[in-house]
Amino acid sequence: MEDAIEPAERLDFDQATARFVEWFTAADGTRLSPKVQLKDLRSEGAGRGAIAVEDVEEDEELFAIPRSLVLTVTTSSIPPALLEPLSETGAWQPLIVTIIYEYLRKEKSPWHAYFQVLPTKFDSLMFWNAAELDTLQASAVVDKISRSQAEESWKETMIPVMLSHPELFPVPGQSDSARTAELIKLAHIAGSSIMAYAFDIDKDGDKEDASNDSDDEFEEDDEDEPLKGMVPLADMLNADADKNNVRCLLFIRLHYGKLTWVFIQARLFQENDYLIMRSTKQIRAGEQIFNDYGPLPRSDLLRMYGYITDNYAQYDVVEISHDLLLEVAGKKHAKDATWLNRAQQLEEIGIIDDGYAIPRPAAEAGKLEKAIPGQIHMLLRALCTEAIKTPKDTVTIKEAALLQSALTKRLSEYGTSLEADRSVLELLARSEPGNSLIPSGCDEHRYAMALQVRIGEKEILHQLIGLCQAHIAHKNQEITAVSTKRQSSDDSDNKPKKAARKDNTRG
Repeated sequence: MEDAIEPAERLDFDQATARFVEWFTAADGTRLSPKVQLKDLRSEGAGRGAIAVEDVEEDEELFAIPRSLVLTVTTSSIPPALLEPLSETGAWQPLIVTIIYEYLRKEKSPWHAYFQVLPTKFDSLMFWNAAELDTLQASAVVDKISRSQAEESWKETMIPVMLSHPELFPVPGQSDSARTAELIKLAHIAGSSIMAYAFDIDKDGDKEDASNDSDDEFEEDDEDEPLKGMVPLADMLNADADKNNVRCLLFIRLHYGKLTWVFIQARLFQENDYLIMRSTKQIRAGEQIFNDYGPLPRSDLLRMYGYITDNYAQYDVVEISHDLLLEVAGKKHAKDATWLNRAQQLEEIGIIDDGYAIPRPAAEAGKLEKAIPGQIHMLLRALCTEAIKTPKDTVTIKEAALLQSALTKRLSEYGTSLEADRSVLELLARSEPGNSLIPSGCDEHRYAMALQVRIGEKEILHQLIGLCQAHIAHKNQEITAVSTKRQSSDDSDNKPKKAARKDNTRG
């Protein structure tokens, strides 16, 4: 946790790693392959990471963690009655309180060595100041940051619970206000640890079928929110979209809107109360062992985990708000019956949303129809209220023009051009730290990451606008060609025909 709250000297990085491994291997029921070692990868900007010190074969067990070692509200010694007031708040707040409780126990906590290797500082967006968030410009990810709302919610729910038990939550401060401030600091760190490292664990009795090898990329979440837990060692693996080479046996679920993503490369199954990490491919000695977060855009990677890599650029998206589409279509305050009827129908089938994410067009997506999600196409068709007799998969000129207008307006919401952002990022890579390119009040590393996020979103907007323009031009060419052919045919039909010669030869 944070040194400002816990003044005790933190262990040396390597010493903390060694003590963590010693604690893990000594815990009852754990298994750790001698082929796996934790290494200091700070020189590569990766903190700790797992390295294969010998060749690892495909589907080889790397480590196994008993359920009892997973830090959850049920494995902790925190009194269950203390968490009862939070039973209606979901899985997050009880686990935040549990983590704070165990952390404040220091050496008395079974997870003390684990806390020593968890990060004390985060670059996730919850920790950015206002000036740093401004560098994300019009990125929709900014609207997903709700620090003040979270704090107000905590003050009404879990903060009173902790303040009422000072013997269990001994934080500095001579007043409730001072102690509240300290608890909120701890809650932000605990919450960010959950965001970055926690897994969703099946509750007792809700066994996951270990033989279920569904190929679905995501599936609907259960109505009952699963138990969240901090899984020592499993969360030490760094992620890479292209190099992931392990499988963790028990479903990892990352919430994205109303859906729960289930990633094939990092799949967890419960197996006899164990969480087991296995390789998904051969790993050579000296190679890092990678997990994968799945197809997360870099904006969400930054929001949730506090870093980005080029490998995740392929998953970037740009979001178009529903209001923007209505505004461009002239329907924001429209009362015409045709649109209102269509809007109601779209609402009933779940098409209407606050915003719509459009992914980066694939290199082979040379047509607009392949680049835009069906949900957006359905909305575009409904907004273009004239009668249309075209195949449902075909984008009309009016639909493409509407989308192009929305994309152009969306691009104008960013404060700088794509070319300017690329130039600044290139200059940052070549210049010395502390240069004048960094906006006042901003950390250079965070500014560089913000540049990369907004560059990715602007690239998508430019690509989509180009596809719209090409689509409209192609459709107009088709119309011109058909019109020319029809005109030619009409001219041919209307052209005077020469009278047939009469054969006056008499037989």
